Amino acid sequence: MSTIVIVDDEVMITKTLAMLIELKLKSEVITFNTPNEALRFISSNSKKIDVVVSDFLMPEINGIEFLLKVKHINDEIESILLTGYADKENAIKSINDVGVYYYLEKPWNNDELIKIVSNAVEKKQLKEQLHEKITDLEKSNEEITRLYDLMKNEYNHQIEGSRSLMVTLANTIEARDKYTEGHTRRVSLIAKSIGKKLGLSKEDINTLEIVGIIHDIGKVGISDSILNKAGKLTVDEFSHIKSHPVIGERICRSLNILETSLKPILHHHEKLDGSGYPNGLRGDEIDIVTRIITVADMFDALYSERPYRTKLEYETVKEILSNDVQKGQIDSTIVDVLFDLIESEALVI
Repeated sequence: MSTIVIVDDEVMITKTLAMLIELKLKSEVITFNTPNEALRFISSNSKKIDVVVSDFLMPEINGIEFLLKVKHINDEIESILLTGYADKENAIKSINDVGVYYYLEKPWNNDELIKIVSNAVEKKQLKEQLHEKITDLEKSNEEITRLYDLMKNEYNHQIEGSRSLMVTLANTIEARDKYTEGHTRRVSLIAKSIGKKLGLSKEDINTLEIVGIIHDIGKVGISDSILNKAGKLTVDEFSHIKSHPVIGERICRSLNILETSLKPILHHHEKLDGSGYPNGLRGDEIDIVTRIITVADMFDALYSERPYRTKLEYETVKEILSNDVQKGQIDSTIVDVLFDLIESEALVI
């Protein structure tokens, strides 16, 4: 039920209005014949009052001053000003200065008055509902933000845990393979530098950094005798070595590593002409992240000591990679970027 306060120094008017409004609107109507008495009541009960109807000419203070004080108490209360024809100019001024909802000239039309009061009550209640919805929405947003932060923290915790595990496994592999010490970190650095130079997204650069470290994780399933063999590998031994991308992808998938890391781990030995392994992918079947890892891995493998040969000179490595570009096996843009980074000393290797 709505609550309406009527203030007029004429008792007959407050009684008449109260009876009319209670009859037509089923509202609780409270009347006062002095503004100050009304203000004391409104100050103590402002939250439950919907509309204040006030006369303009009253003792103590006039209607505009009175409604302005009501607005200071609670600006959510809607106000209606009753005025004589002679005070029409002041009534119009009250709409602009005080924010009066409506003004009515005496004598008023009962139907018009009931309609205006009813609309004012509805406006007040709609504002309250809107404020409630806004409050609920703000609370919902706060809860969503809280849950998001919790999920983000948990996700980051899981990723860091997985990354730490992968780094540990990568270190284990490097400890087994004396010729590849530091290989994964160098591949990670090279790949990340190329990705930044190419303007890749933050997500792709993050993937490059992670995959660079763990791309050879599958070598955990390769025997030490093959990993550290000084001579040329047999066909069977090389076939065994070629299984490490599949093993690595399987390990990372079972550990719930980032989905974006799985393809580069599985395909980092694929070639654009289809001559790579394990799936013989061609061209656009190989994404940009995988292409970068492939070039970074090849470069570091050629530029490092290996069981079967010594470290190659930079110019020799450059010639080999350039030949592979000519054969259509690796991405020319990525190779050019790598050479530019090295020769401009933006990448120190």
